[in-house]
Amino acid sequence: MVSTSEQRYEVRMDPRMDEDMGKLAERLHKSRGEVFSRAMRLYLEVKTRELDHESRVFLQDKQGKKIEIIGV
Repeated sequence: MVSTSEQRYEVRMDPRMDEDMGKLAERLHKSRGEVFSRAMRLYLEVKTRELDHESRVFLQDKQGKKIEIIGV
């Protein structure tokens, strides 16, 4: 049951994305809904920084190499 403070959405995605999300959910031991919610939280953070602060966002791997997140 969904609590009254949560909204429910219907999302359509292509078969490849659905498969990829299912595999990631299994690896994380999370539901697809949790994976989707986390992905949306990250998207909102990146876009807010881009729009409000004109900032750039990077990922950094274990070796310290940085990759800029663009085109989100």
